[in-house]
Amino acid sequence: MSEPYGVPEAHQTSTPSFTSTASSLPHLHFFMGSAKHRQQPARHLPGRGPTPASINEQDRETLQFNVRLAKARQAQADINRIERKAFREHARIENAVAAYTRELCARLDEQQFTKGLQLTPIPEGGDSVLVVQLSDLHFNEQVNLPSNQYNFTIAAQRLRKLAQRVKQLGASYGARKVVVACLGDFLNSDRRLDELQSNATNRSCAAMLAVEILKTFLLDLRDQFQIEVYGITGNESRVTKELGWSDSLATDNYDMSIYATLKLGFGDTDGIRFCGFQANELLFKVMGRTFLCLHGHQIGANVQKSVQEIMGKYAAQGITVDYTLFGHLHASAIGDYHARNASLVGSNAYSEAGLNFCSKAAQNVHIVTAAQAPEGKGKKAKPAAATIDGMKVDLQDVTGIEPYAFNREWEAYSSKSECKLHTPSVVYQVVV
Repeated sequence: MSEPYGVPEAHQTSTPSFTSTASSLPHLHFFMGSAKHRQQPARHLPGRGPTPASINEQDRETLQFNVRLAKARQAQADINRIERKAFREHARIENAVAAYTRELCARLDEQQFTKGLQLTPIPEGGDSVLVVQLSDLHFNEQVNLPSNQYNFTIAAQRLRKLAQRVKQLGASYGARKVVVACLGDFLNSDRRLDELQSNATNRSCAAMLAVEILKTFLLDLRDQFQIEVYGITGNESRVTKELGWSDSLATDNYDMSIYATLKLGFGDTDGIRFCGFQANELLFKVMGRTFLCLHGHQIGANVQKSVQEIMGKYAAQGITVDYTLFGHLHASAIGDYHARNASLVGSNAYSEAGLNFCSKAAQNVHIVTAAQAPEGKGKKAKPAAATIDGMKVDLQDVTGIEPYAFNREWEAYSSKSECKLHTPSVVYQVVV
């Protein structure tokens, strides 16, 4: 008779001893396991560990936490990428502008506006100062109407005619100084298709042409007067499409570029001083009278009311404004407390056909005359204020006026000028 599997014959009738060592009874490991395994509960047995439901809940919470963590990491990575991209673009633009500015400064230093010129001595004395309004010059606009013509050459003619009139007034009133108030819109807008089609060239080239023509205009006046120049921005010369009122946005403007280039080009020229440029409004004094410079797009339909409201704003700050200068509407209007300038352009297709509004090329000149000594004696005598006489200078007809010379190579960049260089030809097409 065979023995039971794994049990010796001597122990068949007695109780098995479980105190034997594992080496003497290796077969017990098969049934009971090692001591290490016996100390841990079987995880698969019911009630002896986490249930499948609890395991799923823990996995779900872990998964949700990992997803939130991954999303947060991705969001931060996206923010860093966007910030790095924005910085790269800003740095590239700033580097390009800085390089352009350095090159422009170097060229202006090499070719100063007054290099090689013999400037006349500034006259002594004089009881009057002339204030010249310059606004709405729109140098790059091209007008070809039966009633009006305008381009760079005509602009140079009209400015020369203005300088001649200023010299005549200066000689008549004994003026030794001319204050030039630049009131904006020295270039035309290119945001609308009608304007884009009527522009003579792109605005970058037009800005350089404007600098060259205005340089000659100022030198023409400097031949007889001491010159001071102030400037503000207009709405049509802005670079961006949006109209801004903050200094940082409003000075993103070609009027600012033209003024800064002229200031840099003249440098420390004797008798020509650039006194200040601001975004929308500027104050300056002449013989005790305070002038306020605006472009005019902030003035409503009731001009007198709007002007007095703006004067009241400054009165609240303790500043008395004696006279307000502005343009914008391309029509001359001289009143008791304000003077609106016309444009150098005159009528164009939009004003005549779209608005039924005709105008003439003109600019304003004001004669500020010193007050006479008070007649009364003693400290109670009140001194009289300086007088302001304003007049419109008609610049429409420039027959016989020689235009200022300017570099016509800049006009070659105009698409209209480029078309003139090609010989027209007709192509015949046979259609069957």
